[in-house]
Amino acid sequence: MKIRFLTILLSEKYNLFHSGKHRVFGPLMNKLLLIIFSLCTFSSLAQGSEKNTEFHRLLIFNKASELMVVKIKNTEYWVTPGLYGQAKEDINNNLAELAAEFGLTISLPNLRGIFTLKNKKSKAESKRYFYNTNVKRQVIKIPDNIEEIKWLSLNEAVKIITFPHINMLINQVAYHPKNVWGGTILRYKNDNEFEAKLVEDFYPIENF
Repeated sequence: MKIRFLTILLSEKYNLFHSGKHRVFGPLMNKLLLIIFSLCTFSSLAQGSEKNTEFHRLLIFNKASELMVVKIKNTEYWVTPGLYGQAKEDINNNLAELAAEFGLTISLPNLRGIFTLKNKKSKAESKRYFYNTNVKRQVIKIPDNIEEIKWLSLNEAVKIITFPHINMLINQVAYHPKNVWGGTILRYKNDNEFEAKLVEDFYPIENF
């Protein structure tokens, strides 16, 4: 299987892009992080690679309607799992394999949003696809590059997730479940704090 991916941490903090035959939480992650932190100047060169990319974020709920959030090892970043991919790929299969990295068997992912994400600094744009899924079976395991997993109510989850644009999009799809949603978010940093704002109002997408 060929997956075009970006690790969760690099996706949200560095906007770096990498192609390969590895899952999001593969054994090469430590080496990748080491390279990235050692070659910080590469970041500015790679930011343009975010253009025309598609990131698929998976919102995994258990039987108690709690959302799974994960903490990246050796960081303070809390996120939900996701991966890069292209429309021609079998995204549902890729997302199922991603969930399996955590010991989860999930229901068929349900598309809930297709959003445009703009980066204020790099001027790059990318598509963000949001999917809901439910746990069917679980034998929880923690991938090598994840420090901690939590199952939280939606309200508690958005308090702990680090990146504001993720929280804005989770809230939209979770509290308005009857539609597949579109919209545009601008993300940026202000005084070294991550921030985001809606620059195109959320709207229901037809034909879904």
